[in-house]
Amino acid sequence: MLYRLTLLVFFTIVNSFAQNHTVNAIPNRLQLSYETIKMSSDSDLGFVGIGYEFKVLQQNRSSLYLGINSYSAVAGNRPGLITLGISTAYQYAILPQQNLFAEIGGFVGGGGGGAADDGGGLIVRPYVTLEKRIGPVGIRIGYSYLDFPTGSITGNQFNFGLTLNGTSFLKSIKKASSSTFASQLAFRKLRMGLTGTQYSSFKENSFESGSSIGRKIKLVGIQVERDFSKYGYAIFKINGALDGGGDGYMSILLGAGGKLPVLPNILNLESRVLIGPSGGGGILSGGGATMQTEAGIALKRKGNYLKIMYGKTFAPWGNLDTKHIEITFGKSLEQLFTKIPKNQNTFTVPKKGLFENQLSFSVFNRTYFSPNATDKGGRPYNSAFNLIGFEAEKFITPKLSINGATVWAYEGDYGAYAEGLVGVAYHQPIFNHFLDLNLKAQFGAAGGGGIDIGSGLIFQYSTGIQRKLGKNSALFANFGKYQPLKGNFDPLHLDLGLKIYLTQLLKKRKQ
Repeated sequence: MLYRLTLLVFFTIVNSFAQNHTVNAIPNRLQLSYETIKMSSDSDLGFVGIGYEFKVLQQNRSSLYLGINSYSAVAGNRPGLITLGISTAYQYAILPQQNLFAEIGGFVGGGGGGAADDGGGLIVRPYVTLEKRIGPVGIRIGYSYLDFPTGSITGNQFNFGLTLNGTSFLKSIKKASSSTFASQLAFRKLRMGLTGTQYSSFKENSFESGSSIGRKIKLVGIQVERDFSKYGYAIFKINGALDGGGDGYMSILLGAGGKLPVLPNILNLESRVLIGPSGGGGILSGGGATMQTEAGIALKRKGNYLKIMYGKTFAPWGNLDTKHIEITFGKSLEQLFTKIPKNQNTFTVPKKGLFENQLSFSVFNRTYFSPNATDKGGRPYNSAFNLIGFEAEKFITPKLSINGATVWAYEGDYGAYAEGLVGVAYHQPIFNHFLDLNLKAQFGAAGGGGIDIGSGLIFQYSTGIQRKLGKNSALFANFGKYQPLKGNFDPLHLDLGLKIYLTQLLKKRKQ
């Protein structure tokens, strides 16, 4: 009898754990900063920093962060000077009870533009800062050294900024001893979409003199929205030109929107305001600061949405002034966002009502092996040059994924060159799952650096292999072909990188 009772208790415990997900609560932060670089022979450059970082290590009073940052010109005379790269930071609580922190960190990346002397595009930025945290908001003041080592832009300067601190909830492969109950679960709505935009009705003097830009420019991009209330949401949008003669133009915009339900769960009226750096492609956006105001409708059906927005894009301190229409198609999700049990960063939640959303994020080095041709200035292309790339993947099935990627030059003679891509990939295990074979096709917008790619529309195809290092990471190598719709730059490319796998927990949609 005792033997049977013991087995019953054992299988009850096993079954109980089988009905739960183990969750890691991972702190994250959005970073915003501003600094001015003194230039000896040009207007001073104002740089805005936009970054997103995760806390990857916590020990006593110290923390280690890792993430992605962008530093871009918004004041001066170099619109379109935009960079992207990897950031890391070590933070120490000087006075924990007063929420006062000291931090030392660094950034390395690629980019350029705005006809600035950016060399090959490599940028580095070490810094130190102090942060006073008030609730989820951190107020920062610091000192930084921003430098394009192969160009002439360099400076030591004070900076100030903000952090918005939050938490991501991701499924863990480890088991937890504590539980939180269904009544404690909460969710936040997240929307991710592919965006097509057309600029038209430009005002006079919006372009450089002698520019071949037409009266209409088409752009493609990606946008992410997150609700912060029933009627309001935050938005991030990045896009680049692919038609109309504005190749090399791109923008990175942050903002907020409001929505008014007209037909619940079917139709919203929406309006929003965004601001951020933009430029390139012969468009005169002043120092680079650009604003968008827009209004329109959102149609929703079974987790999918379609938005049609109409508005104005303009540079507050520049000549750019145009109307735009924007169409976005995407997916609406409800992310787990629950109360954290006291002193528990790892805990369990019931499986019922949740499903797993498989994601991966990659950072890689890309080498282009250039064709035997000349760029827009008549110079032979470098035989090879290097770029830094980032990619996010969403797995539709274990073997099929959709992806979005961006690539930025950091070595060679093309510091202003960058790409934005979307596509699909197929993954096939080989050699008894020792390796994965990958096939990928992408399209998107690219430009800058004098590279001849016509209007900016490009296609890329690649194949490669991947070797998992564990359940959550892998090394990969891809080899492929780059093909613009027009232009003579059609190189082969080699990617070498690291991939991290993540699993979100999302609310199941009622059928």
